[in-house]
Amino acid sequence: MELSGQGATPQGQPSIEFITDPSRIRDANVRHFLELWQAAHVDGRAPGKSFLDPLRLRFLLGSLSLLEVQREEPLRFRYRLVGTDIVQRLGHELTGKFLDEHPDPLLRPFLVKGATMVHHRTMPAYAHVQARTLGQDWLLEVVAVPLLGPDGEVAFIGAGQSFPPDKTEQPGRT
Repeated sequence: MELSGQGATPQGQPSIEFITDPSRIRDANVRHFLELWQAAHVDGRAPGKSFLDPLRLRFLLGSLSLLEVQREEPLRFRYRLVGTDIVQRLGHELTGKFLDEHPDPLLRPFLVKGATMVHHRTMPAYAHVQARTLGQDWLLEVVAVPLLGPDGEVAFIGAGQSFPPDKTEQPGRT
């Protein structure tokens, strides 16, 4: 998927897909995030919010985010936690804001679509993204996983993502 432009103008349609096979993920930390989420299942049930334990996920700590599902109509997602690497790279603090208030208006539908997919299907979603958004080039992998509440419904969505080592690194450069 390639996104470019002043905002995140799609070239073709951005895609997000469900994922069950961690070996398809290039980034070792994001792959390990999905593996740990799969291992945290009890009796076939996805884990709850406690899955995002900082000690368990310290290898990805600055690149984690947590969305709280707001189930009233319309369905919305509020950022409850946004890792320091994400805040630094975006240049915006998103904690407490809704996903549909993301600072890049052209990227919002892509983000909302991914969260909605995870919520409705209770399955992890994956995206490998090359984008130019908020004036920066990005190359990242993202896995979003459902986290259940006490009622067995998806109450939160956790996401682990990778970024290039430097905010201004061009996609494809190492």
